[in-house]
Amino acid sequence: MSDGRIITVFAAKDGSGKTTVATNLAVALCAPGERRVCLVDLDLQFGDVACLLGLRPGRSLCDALPSAGSLTTEQVVDLMTTYRPGLDCLLAPAGPGNAMKIPHTLVAELLDVARDVYDFVIVDTPAQFNASVLAALDAADHHVLVATSERPSLKNLRLILDVLDLLYDAGSRSIVINRSDRRADLTAADTDQLVRTPIATQLPNWTDVPASINRGEPITVGYPDHPVSQAVRRLADTLVASDGRCSRDPPSA
Repeated sequence: MSDGRIITVFAAKDGSGKTTVATNLAVALCAPGERRVCLVDLDLQFGDVACLLGLRPGRSLCDALPSAGSLTTEQVVDLMTTYRPGLDCLLAPAGPGNAMKIPHTLVAELLDVARDVYDFVIVDTPAQFNASVLAALDAADHHVLVATSERPSLKNLRLILDVLDLLYDAGSRSIVINRSDRRADLTAADTDQLVRTPIATQLPNWTDVPASINRGEPITVGYPDHPVSQAVRRLADTLVASDGRCSRDPPSA
């Protein structure tokens, strides 16, 4: 098996800040230049990685189509858009109509080849269970699941966990509560009751984060000592130290 590790970031619903978590996690893992990191935007219809990083979309997943079935590491590297030294991005198609052209088999192939090139491959997924997302979940060594600290979001997270528990090893996942706010009148006991699983990281709610999004600069880049940046780095350190794959193991009938 190749040495590179795949981390798939997923959320039950849009609006959780999943892409913000994925982009900042990629920056933190890069550290910068200590590791080779690839950030894959698998939201094929409405990908926001380029927007959040201030990148001009050029090459994208669509450019891999002519080589499907025989992708080489050199071809995968050619698909990348560099954000900073050590951090490359594989961007989503610029036109929503192009999303239908990309089969899940190509997604699986891209991820498999990318792990030969990079120490970490971070996959930002849409909030839906489609074939490409399942391919990314299957390929992952670790799942990062994102929710916000409101009851509906935490309830939906629990539903997602119920599904994932049937398919994957629960020991190879991290739960991230984004925009955590003590003033939200939701106690730790309430969160535990709703989610019923350990929380790996809580990212505090700061207006600096949406401001960084509007600048096209991850907060881990613009403000590396910010409380949110520190929390993301702690998550990154945990992932670097962890081991094991999210093996898919459906229960017997």
